[in-house]
Amino acid sequence: MKKAKGYSEVLQELEGLLDRMNRGEIPIDELEETVRSAAGKIRILKERLKATEAEITKVLREIEEETDSGGDDR
Repeated sequence: MKKAKGYSEVLQELEGLLDRMNRGEIPIDELEETVRSAAGKIRILKERLKATEAEITKVLREIEEETDSGGDDR
């Protein structure tokens, strides 16, 4: 089974596409497909950021609840 690409790898791919577009290296016949690919990568990155933010918020909330209830896991 194929492993999902990490955030950094997807970001690097997006940056590569943007660099090629900015340098005018994308033939007009490939431009639509390239823009769609870039948009897909942006969606993936946004979803990963949202998921990471949600997980961090959850962890911080758990820590706060432990502190409020007097729990000490040392």
